[in-house]
Amino acid sequence: MKVQKKIEDIKFTPMTIFGEEMEVSENIVMASAAGWYVGSICKEDDGFIQPYDRYTDYFATPEEASKFLEVV
Repeated sequence: MKVQKKIEDIKFTPMTIFGEEMEVSENIVMASAAGWYVGSICKEDDGFIQPYDRYTDYFATPEEASKFLEVV
């Protein structure tokens, strides 16, 4: 997982999901082996960060994903 923004600059919101406390990020540009996309990450109680959800299809470049993020 690649994230276009520095972790310390990402805004997180505390949430309870299925009884588990975690923090979920704002929408951000991310990448996987399949390409770039808009999604979010979560930070668990122990500080572990992992992908949370993908909200778009894949884009060929981070610029395309960033343009989409600006529109929504």
